[in-house]
Amino acid sequence: MDRIYFLVIKRFVFFILLQGLVFNNFDLFGMYDPLIYLTFILTFPTKINKITFMSISFIFGLTLDLFSNSLGFNAAACLTIAFSRSYIMAFIFGSFFDPVGLKLIRNYISESSFSQKFLYMISMILIHHFFLFSIESLSFKYIFLVTQKTLMTSLLTIIFCYASILFMISNEK
Repeated sequence: MDRIYFLVIKRFVFFILLQGLVFNNFDLFGMYDPLIYLTFILTFPTKINKITFMSISFIFGLTLDLFSNSLGFNAAACLTIAFSRSYIMAFIFGSFFDPVGLKLIRNYISESSFSQKFLYMISMILIHHFFLFSIESLSFKYIFLVTQKTLMTSLLTIIFCYASILFMISNEK
């Protein structure tokens, strides 16, 4: 179990630094940044209980807010998808989902179909992005801008998250 917590701490620091120092300065067309830090939440070990996972996700989002001066928006969005992750996994993976946590995320990636992997990633990323950009605008007047920013940023995030997940799985022992 100590090995899992060491892995979580290592990924926590890595994705905070990667997002804060590299991807926050990406700025495609001046407003779209890939949010690579979602890989941390997408690949978080299922062995750790939900309260600990939600607490770590909240601290993760709060640390990201310190990097980007975003007033707690990332913390709220990370907490939202941390809460909904088990429900999304149960819906998408069905009977293959292991709520006890005996399977690693590597098993979900290697033993599930491409459509299940894609649905898991896209649903988590779309929920996160829509929630994040909605609370940033706090107005229905900007719903078109929120939708546009959600779709464009989600596309970038899916590309970078999928590449980083494949890289992590190939290097995992």
